[in-house]
Amino acid sequence: MSTLSIAGSWVVVTGDSSGLGRAAALCLAGSYGGKPILVGRRMSALLDLQSELASRFGVVSEVVAADQSTEDGRARIAAKVEELDAIAALLAAGVTSVGQFDVNKISDYHSLIETNVLGFTDLLACIVNIFKRRRSETAILAISSLGAETSLPYQAVYGASKAYITTLIQALSVELRGAGVSVGTFVPGGIDTAMAAHSDLRWGRMGLMDADRCAALAVEALVRQRRMTVPGLGNGLAYLASRTLPRHLVGRVAALPYRRPE
Repeated sequence: MSTLSIAGSWVVVTGDSSGLGRAAALCLAGSYGGKPILVGRRMSALLDLQSELASRFGVVSEVVAADQSTEDGRARIAAKVEELDAIAALLAAGVTSVGQFDVNKISDYHSLIETNVLGFTDLLACIVNIFKRRRSETAILAISSLGAETSLPYQAVYGASKAYITTLIQALSVELRGAGVSVGTFVPGGIDTAMAAHSDLRWGRMGLMDADRCAALAVEALVRQRRMTVPGLGNGLAYLASRTLPRHLVGRVAALPYRRPE
């Protein structure tokens, strides 16, 4: 695949209110000269990020306060992508649910699936449809998780939702061959973000990848139009183990960082 030139071009990034999405928007602007379309649910956080992009890098950006889980939110995101002729998308928005599967509320799972599966799918379809009409090359990178490969005890529904994303993107990479739209997945392990802080990890931040480093690798994967990227040596070894060791054993190892419920 060729390298996608994004300097001076619009790139939509979802999940910009915090975490990996926010760090990716900063990397896009600071290292590649891209103009981020900032998408998230919290307007105040998006406006703060917009000001930081302008003051640090002199880069203009657009803000779309929208919830990916709602039809209206997805429509407004897609409309901005179309209006600004964006050429790339980094889809990082997602929510999780932590704890034993049977003690969480169905409303938590409903929200997770609405965002990570249904909302993601509809937004992705809208963006693919827009990008297929472009005359220039376009690229989409979806943030999955290593938990999609190993299974993820105590975040089981989240891991399953990420497995859905990985499988969907792999299929689309074949469907869209020759259409001028590259699609790929980014498959990180634990990242030092607010989401990880709420995951009740036994060893705290130990072993988590720095969010800025992870974002830089994600943006590089987007620009280089890679089909699948597992960042970091440790994550790469875990991915290899998920492909070679018995699934039940891999799942037991994946459960080790979590505190066992009393």
